[in-house]
Amino acid sequence: MATLKGEVLTLCKEIAKKFENWEFSSEQFKNKSLKHTTLIVGLGLGFRRVGSRGEVTVFPSVYLNNKKTMSLCKKILGRPIYTSGVFFEEIRCELTMLPEFAEYTPCFIQDRVGFIHDGGPDEPYWRDISELPSVIERFLMQGISFFERHYDFSSEKNMLEFLPAKYKVSSSGGYREYEQSQGVMLCIIHCILGDFEFVRRYRSDEYKAVFPKKTDDLDKIIECLPQMEKSWREKGYVSV
Repeated sequence: MATLKGEVLTLCKEIAKKFENWEFSSEQFKNKSLKHTTLIVGLGLGFRRVGSRGEVTVFPSVYLNNKKTMSLCKKILGRPIYTSGVFFEEIRCELTMLPEFAEYTPCFIQDRVGFIHDGGPDEPYWRDISELPSVIERFLMQGISFFERHYDFSSEKNMLEFLPAKYKVSSSGGYREYEQSQGVMLCIIHCILGDFEFVRRYRSDEYKAVFPKKTDDLDKIIECLPQMEKSWREKGYVSV
């Protein structure tokens, strides 16, 4: 298994070299060309062994890691939250660069033919590992395309102002950019932009959410509002 994992991670590093400004580390494709934000395409790799064969599952997603928002979030909550994050399973209608079997959670098996011959199930989303390099490259291409279509990187201010990303959802959970941890991060983002009323409005009973709000986190942000508002008035940026 260690050999298979090492081979896959090496493969990803080689694929990253094909794309300008992209690298592969900590099992994620990363673009650090912006000074303020890292773009991430995460593969969600999973490794296991069934008998003599290794298997690799992939559950991809895209993330933004903005330094200001994640730093403020960590100071207030004690932990960072990704500035923006979208799972591929939520946007299947936009996955135009992927084969159909890769739109869910594909599993790549060493010697799939032998696996089926030995009694393993012939599932449409279980593929031979020889297909993995092409699919991983397509995952990265799809992630880059999503960034280009749904985010404004012309400046840090523009990027933050145009969050959350607007996209069509395919999952039964619907559009979740204002829900739970994502909603908490939007409150952090609005604070960074000097819009402190958004936090109070979002925390109030008048603002309806599909899923239960993370009220403990929201209350911690609200506790820091006086200090952030004072900092904004005096310095033009927020600090806690």
